[in-house]
Amino acid sequence: MSIDDVEKASFSEPSYLFRADDNYKNGDSIGFELDSEEAIEADIQNPMDHVFNKESGQTSRYISFSNAISVKGSGGAKKFTKNNKIFKVFTKALQELEVEGKIRIYSPEQVAEIIRQNPKKKINREANNVKTAMEKNG
Repeated sequence: MSIDDVEKASFSEPSYLFRADDNYKNGDSIGFELDSEEAIEADIQNPMDHVFNKESGQTSRYISFSNAISVKGSGGAKKFTKNNKIFKVFTKALQELEVEGKIRIYSPEQVAEIIRQNPKKKINREANNVKTAMEKNG
């Protein structure tokens, strides 16, 4: 194994992510397809509201995943379930859906940049707080 192989392995993304959802039932979709009727009609339409204001029972055009079940400091998927309902989703499956144009995957940095573009200063000033919250949640 070369140094390059070790570096690639050290910085590779996880093979799966965790999703907490007390309302999920086997066979259900884990989210809405881009610009589908469900996405357009979802209660939450922007990433800042999804991160800071989403309440149980509300629909969102955004779906969050975590790198870990539990993260020190009360982060991770476990934070978002009352019934300990957490499941794994393969990263490659999500990437394939993105390539097919069905979903879009955002990093915390990309979400922060979207929020920075908002013309309202009160909103665009929150970009780093949203990024920090997303990173804290894993």
